[in-house]
Amino acid sequence: LTADAASQKNIPFENNPHPLRTFMNDSAEYWVDAGGSLLRMKFPARLDLTGQYSRTGPYFNMPHTGLDVTILKRARVQFELRPLHASDPLGDHYPQEALDCSSRALDTLVALTNEVEDARN
Repeated sequence: LTADAASQKNIPFENNPHPLRTFMNDSAEYWVDAGGSLLRMKFPARLDLTGQYSRTGPYFNMPHTGLDVTILKRARVQFELRPLHASDPLGDHYPQEALDCSSRALDTLVALTNEVEDARN
């Protein structure tokens, strides 16, 4: 889904989010679309590899850490996405449509999270 298509009317809230153990082999919860496929959103954003919740460093320096490289298959990278904003260092080069799409995507993700939290509390 693009950020335009990702709205509450296009994402079913029944049985969402839920584990997809047959596809993902873990116990994390995932959102699915109306057809039962893994929900994917495409939107412009900046990767923040140095943010408070980012965990990337050790995974890209494994040959120098003395770790067994065979564990690379289980390695996980965690990074933060930041929505595009006009005040970014290159913000004056972003098309307005990209700024709007990035903002709508963030709004959608916040709305989905709030809906789940409200339903569970």
